[in-house]
Amino acid sequence: MIRLGILTLAGCALILTGCNFAVQSPTVTPTATPTATLTATPSATATATLTPTPAATHTATLRPSPTPRPSATPLPTATFTPTATPYPAAGLAYDQWTPVDIPQELRGGLDRPYFAVVSLNERTGGTSNPNTPVPDTEVETLFLLNPSSGELIEVLDLPVTTDDRIYWSPDGSRLVYFMEPTLLADNTRAGGLYLLDLSLGISLRLVNIPSLAPRGIPNHQPVWSPDGTRLALALPTAYDVDIFAISADGSSFENITRHGAYDLWPAWSPDGRMLAFVSDRLQCPSWVPDEPGSCSALDAAPPTGGNLFVLDVETGSVQQVSDMTIDGPPVWVSNLQVAFTTGLSDPFAAESAIWITNVRAGTVRRVSGAAGVLNLGAAWAPGGQQVIYHEMTDPPSVVLRDANGGLIGSTDRFLFPRFGFSAAWSPGGEWVAFGGRNGQCPYGLVVARSNLDIVSTASTPGACDPRYSPDGLWLAYAGFQTRAGAADGRLDLFIANPSGYNSHNLTSRLKGEVRLLGWVGKAASD
Repeated sequence: MIRLGILTLAGCALILTGCNFAVQSPTVTPTATPTATLTATPSATATATLTPTPAATHTATLRPSPTPRPSATPLPTATFTPTATPYPAAGLAYDQWTPVDIPQELRGGLDRPYFAVVSLNERTGGTSNPNTPVPDTEVETLFLLNPSSGELIEVLDLPVTTDDRIYWSPDGSRLVYFMEPTLLADNTRAGGLYLLDLSLGISLRLVNIPSLAPRGIPNHQPVWSPDGTRLALALPTAYDVDIFAISADGSSFENITRHGAYDLWPAWSPDGRMLAFVSDRLQCPSWVPDEPGSCSALDAAPPTGGNLFVLDVETGSVQQVSDMTIDGPPVWVSNLQVAFTTGLSDPFAAESAIWITNVRAGTVRRVSGAAGVLNLGAAWAPGGQQVIYHEMTDPPSVVLRDANGGLIGSTDRFLFPRFGFSAAWSPGGEWVAFGGRNGQCPYGLVVARSNLDIVSTASTPGACDPRYSPDGLWLAYAGFQTRAGAADGRLDLFIANPSGYNSHNLTSRLKGEVRLLGWVGKAASD
């Protein structure tokens, strides 16, 4: 079991001297009186095994060569008088340092892919009151599982409200997690985005934010660069949303889009050279009151989308890719191709379309079939040459197309519910597995070849969210544990070979409710 202690100043000085962390300058706020509309009401009853301690005020003797960073909040210029109250802007916190006892086998990095899961209320063993299902303590435990041996490695205890908001770096040496704002027993105001460095055994708060959804815009999460050295994160500024890059060692916190518009949903290219994002800057050059072309109004709602842009990480240049309006996160399918689905911002939409664009040529191509159809759950093969998705026609079908929109195959054997389809490709693209999503698992795990020829279908129903390991040796999925021929209602982690055969349960020994996070660590050849 992992126990978190309080980091003394002497211990902190010893660790920080070796890690060369820098001091963050305080964030400058606008001169107008801020109205903290984003502050969440703290809950005095929340408890957690992880109890970050208040950070002491570090002097220059604790961190060598402090380097001031750019302010996260651009000040309104004196050429206009704002007519709307600015929001509090997020800045680098870099506080609440806590030592974490990391298992020895994880300190040197992961030597193979592991699967990460969380178990909610794993050690509560029921409740003190037999008439209520609420446990005495609300804690979730983070585990790594070795797919070949079934070994469980306990990593960290977190508040149960963190749920699955845990994001590992590609090599598994670091992770970030979100904690809901809360008041701890020692009157520490905790909450925000935290970083755990497994090699150093240190957890700290990166950014003090009440939510991962800036200005309430959904589907945002921090995204690691492919080399695991930086995070890209959309954060609110005084009047809009910008994308920030945060270095994993704390040496840099930079606003890399720095624009008056809303910049949303960052995504790294596979080689880490470019960052795709969606922005409303063509429609709204600014949201700062009284600036030329400003879209600001006291009752204005945040945008639900915009156009696709690509930022060159090395030069800082920004290029508009197309005039298409996008209302959801883009996905890189190769170093030059970005895919996206339009029409999903409205959960009651009756039509959506799947697109692919070449960021260098600026061409955009519709991949899904005829208009007027809802197309969901698009999963692209490695290299972006094929896509499988669920087409809500009558009857609904699982459809496989090439990148030009050509039909490769389809089947109407599996009638998944709306937004209930999930698929994954093996790293080599020879296999594609699909099943249910979000607990809606009407069928067993289905595995097909790259032409949609069905290879295997699990004999028992209840398979969701298939995911291939980075080395292609394992296929993981969420399935229902069965006892005496009946499902127990809890989703567990199942592991099978790449074709879907020889599956077995890896989390049956856990006592709490299980959440699947995904594969951690790269293939041995990476």
